[in-house]
Amino acid sequence: MHSRNRCLLLAAFILAPCLGLAIETRVHAASKEKIPESDPFGRLTVDQVERRLGRPNVYVFDGNTSETYAENHLPDAVRINHKDITASVLPQDKDATLIFYCMNEL
Repeated sequence: MHSRNRCLLLAAFILAPCLGLAIETRVHAASKEKIPESDPFGRLTVDQVERRLGRPNVYVFDGNTSETYAENHLPDAVRINHKDITASVLPQDKDATLIFYCMNEL
């Protein structure tokens, strides 16, 4: 991965664990990484996100401001506005893996 994207991942996920914002909605049954029942949304490390980027059926959503998104974002990430997000931006496949991140600039 390009060092710029890796730096963005690192910056997002340094803040994310304390803010609880980097989450994945599920892990495929074939995955070796299990999500404990006490954490149903599964917080991900930078390396875990990096391994998922570009995989089929994995969707990445950026909750940052439009200015931050325009400046830099993860590859193929879709910018979402937390105030008016609807199901229409989500994939129809209910088995898809969804990854959400933001720097909590609000």
